[in-house]
Amino acid sequence: MSSVKVHFPVLPLQEAVSRPGGITRENALEDAQKNLLEISGEADQTIETTIQALEGIVAKGMRGLSPDQLREILSHADQIVTLAGTFNYVALDRATRGLCDVADGLMQAGKTDAAPVAVHIRAMHLFSPLCTAPSPEESSRILAELAKVAAHYGYAPLG
Repeated sequence: MSSVKVHFPVLPLQEAVSRPGGITRENALEDAQKNLLEISGEADQTIETTIQALEGIVAKGMRGLSPDQLREILSHADQIVTLAGTFNYVALDRATRGLCDVADGLMQAGKTDAAPVAVHIRAMHLFSPLCTAPSPEESSRILAELAKVAAHYGYAPLG
């Protein structure tokens, strides 16, 4: 019978948790919130730059978006969804998720229509943190119209 030795590495986080002292959960959350505020300006600029990149893709593909362009749109949109969720930009998040639904639906159906993509990107620009935000009523109306666009094309939310 052979003896097998199992090695359990010591993880820095595990060590820190097991040590007495540290900070409270409330202080950790406060610090995390402060850190987010410090980087929000950079994130806002990234969102704006990414929306402009999306506009450029659509401008090149107004006669029809290729599968590669649709994949690029989804990649950019994914970045915006992550940032919008992180910084609680609810309307931007919903509009961008709608863009993802439409772009994915176009890819799945083998269609090249740029119009529904362009409409979503224009709405995203309205919801950009660097633009003057529409009122809650206007935001709701815009999001409802985007939902109609997706429904017209028969594209259900991705999940």
